[in-house]
Amino acid sequence: MRLYVTPASPWVRRVVVTILELGIRDHFEFVQTRWPHSWATRMTGINPAFIEATPVARIPALVTDDFTLTDSHSICDYLNGAFGDFRLLPREGAARWRALADIAVAGGIIEAQISRRAELLRSDSERSSDFIGKMRDRQLRCFAALEKQVPSFGADFDLAQITTAVACGYEDWRYGTDWRGPAPRLAAWYDAVSQRPSMRTTEPAETPQA
Repeated sequence: MRLYVTPASPWVRRVVVTILELGIRDHFEFVQTRWPHSWATRMTGINPAFIEATPVARIPALVTDDFTLTDSHSICDYLNGAFGDFRLLPREGAARWRALADIAVAGGIIEAQISRRAELLRSDSERSSDFIGKMRDRQLRCFAALEKQVPSFGADFDLAQITTAVACGYEDWRYGTDWRGPAPRLAAWYDAVSQRPSMRTTEPAETPQA
């Protein structure tokens, strides 16, 4: 199976951490992609083979013999069921819905992080400071919400915790430590789980330019 990746994407990191936590790295060929900074506003310089594999043209993208999955949610769902016997996210029941509730909030942080990054890549004349502020406020609000959930985090590093940790790591890397003030318990939890091999191996780096 081919997995299209880039080192900066938190969505990619979420999938790769899942793969490493499940111990199935040897099932995948990681295909590094290159993106110009203009990805924020237009499609330029994208590898034709990538476009052929996934017309959605976003990463991560998982290409199997039977289908292509083009977002981290569906990829992680597939990995959890096909290779993890549903141990990273329960198949059903109350535990599943509690995990999905946390995943939705952590995913909301990542969505805001990426939207904010895209806006910051616009030229000064096109950039909206109001939109950037709105995304920043959403990030901090969601971190504060996850702060309340830390006491309920279980011992297993499941998909909800993976998503949360990836959001924390991207925030530290891209935007700094402002989030830590409203969420001290979450920050302490993240500092601990960030030492896991799967997290250390996947620390973000700038995307290679096309």
